[in-house]
Amino acid sequence: MSVERYFQQRADAFDALYDESRWWYRLDRLLRRGLYERVDLTLRELGGLGEFSVLDVGCGSGRNAVLFAGAGARRVVGVDFSARMIELAKALSRDHGVDGKCEFVQADFLAYPTTERFDAVVALGVFDYVAEPREFLQRMMERATGKVIASFPRASLIRAPLRRLRYALRNCPVYFTTEERIAELCRAAGLTHFRIVPYASSGLLLVGVPGA
Repeated sequence: MSVERYFQQRADAFDALYDESRWWYRLDRLLRRGLYERVDLTLRELGGLGEFSVLDVGCGSGRNAVLFAGAGARRVVGVDFSARMIELAKALSRDHGVDGKCEFVQADFLAYPTTERFDAVVALGVFDYVAEPREFLQRMMERATGKVIASFPRASLIRAPLRRLRYALRNCPVYFTTEERIAELCRAAGLTHFRIVPYASSGLLLVGVPGA
């Protein structure tokens, strides 16, 4: 699977994007503003849930999971198919003293064998790489009792083609969308109560309430 290989090979490089000790971190925050804005918006959405549980789908190196734990989550489960990402996530949660709240599992989310349900199911930077998103969104809805929150990269005239080319050179597909397509996806998945929030210059955040 090309996406899995890509993130296994580049796990450390992706984790470094969030390392505040790097001298170019502030510049990166400016150039990659959307990466950070979507997390801030998500934390705002989770803040209304009180002491919540969250399933972090495509958790990567655990940067967001640690933030969720620090924002009041009583339980965070991170799932990612990259073994290296899971290693980094476990180490990070220990370093921040929240490993008692966090659990990390190496698995394909669609095949992840759990019956546990969570106050929120979050997928940030995941739908960028999902060719058939309806089943993925429905799986998120099945595991959520409160909110599903997911980011999507917006189609654009310049940034999207350049990013698609850059990833294609590494044999990793990437998919872009519009607000209209996300709304169609939600209706197809059976999600009737949702909002789509634009952020930065190229991102869209879906906030939905399954079963409402």
